[in-house]
Amino acid sequence: MIFHDLSKRAIYTIISLLIIATLLIFAYVPLVSWIITLLTATLGGIAMWEFVKLTNLSHKKRYRKLLIASTVIVILGFYCSTLKSTFSLLPLGLLFLGIIAVFIYHFNKIQGCTQSIAQGFFGLFYVAVPLGLILKILYLYSACKIGHEGRMWLIYLLVVTKITDVGAYFGGRLFGNKKLAASISPGKTIAGALSGFVVAIVFSFIFYALAHLLPNFFLTFYESLWLGALIGIFGQVGDLAESLLKRDADVKDSNCLPGLGGILDMVDSLLFTAPLIYFFLYFC
Repeated sequence: MIFHDLSKRAIYTIISLLIIATLLIFAYVPLVSWIITLLTATLGGIAMWEFVKLTNLSHKKRYRKLLIASTVIVILGFYCSTLKSTFSLLPLGLLFLGIIAVFIYHFNKIQGCTQSIAQGFFGLFYVAVPLGLILKILYLYSACKIGHEGRMWLIYLLVVTKITDVGAYFGGRLFGNKKLAASISPGKTIAGALSGFVVAIVFSFIFYALAHLLPNFFLTFYESLWLGALIGIFGQVGDLAESLLKRDADVKDSNCLPGLGGILDMVDSLLFTAPLIYFFLYFC
């Protein structure tokens, strides 16, 4: 069973990496940058749709469309903010407009509006903002850090985050028996969590060791250790956070990707690690 799972995940990972690698090679070509942005916005819209399915908002079709549209617009705003410095506050402005739209929608729908509004706010911050920050990381060269290679930092983010998931999964299957959070995700074990944590640090260190071979990628020894450790923690918290939402909704996954779950299942860890990497690059 383990090797069957490994084969399925390996095929999915290889195909995904080939697509991502192709896009990243040409990421700074204007047409390709818009393709990447539109793909990210589309994934964000689907992820928001999946989030709404996990709440009691799914029967509110107009509200669902409003949240999906707001998510797409906010993500597009994050990309536009990298084009000119005068657009730097555009994502914040669009997010604020989305919040206003959420309130306006409820002016004639008072019953249960507090919970509905709170869920809408949470969805925007949970889905739209982290996915938008992924674009800010990719187009770092014009966003905040001249001299840094955004593509390399995005590769670092994706590799270390996803290898944490892989390490936790197989570490738990091979060595784990004591549950980490049985009420939330019965399959996750303490041994798996520790395996993912260690693997994240190891791969982060590998990036440090290879930094001199990578274009405009700067990472010190100590940064590789503590940043890898934080990704190992944040990534697994992100995974558990989505499992918590699914457990509350009593669903396994959205089945958007047969055998692999949904878009939220695919990006749950990144929703927590992308802000971490962005703020590290912005402030450090």
